Amino acid sequence: RDRTQFSFVDVSRAYFNARTDPSDPCYVQLPQEDPDHTNMCGYLLRHMYGTRRAADGWQEDYSTMLVQELGFTQGISCPNIFRHDERGITCTVHGDDFTSCGSKDNLDWMEREIGKQYEITIGPRLGPGKSDAKEAVVLNRVVRWCEDAIEWEADPRQVERLVADCGLAESRPVTTPVLLASHQDL
Repeated sequence: RDRTQFSFVDVSRAYFNARTDPSDPCYVQLPQEDPDHTNMCGYLLRHMYGTRRAADGWQEDYSTMLVQELGFTQGISCPNIFRHDERGITCTVHGDDFTSCGSKDNLDWMEREIGKQYEITIGPRLGPGKSDAKEAVVLNRVVRWCEDAIEWEADPRQVERLVADCGLAESRPVTTPVLLASHQDL
């Protein structure tokens, strides 16, 4: 029960959870199907994907929930990292993905509390126990719980882009890029 685990929570339609600031209104053009699209616009009560302030509004919403309602402390130099000292939980938020580390009971509590605020999908719970998952995918990265380490495998699409951007797409792969010593060099 007290063993360390990793929790992965994804919030559905994250930006739509954040209310807009009435002192800084956000308007959108109405679709052409709307009969008033030529002379009216829409006033948003909640942020919408594609609007300039949507990411800021979402960050403000989840930060307020974690700090004011759940008792986390927000990082100063990195505001998407949160710590709950009493419960021993560390959490990072990237977009709509919450990755947290702590004990099983405390992670269960955190997932329940986040689920009260947002519609969520809970990913596999990584940990050392026999019933704990040993692999999960978050942000297109594979995370593995190994016997003596935790492995984070880079997004394979990034490798493909890097190879293409460097003009190495037609290169032949080698196991170790070194010259082998010949018997004459010895």
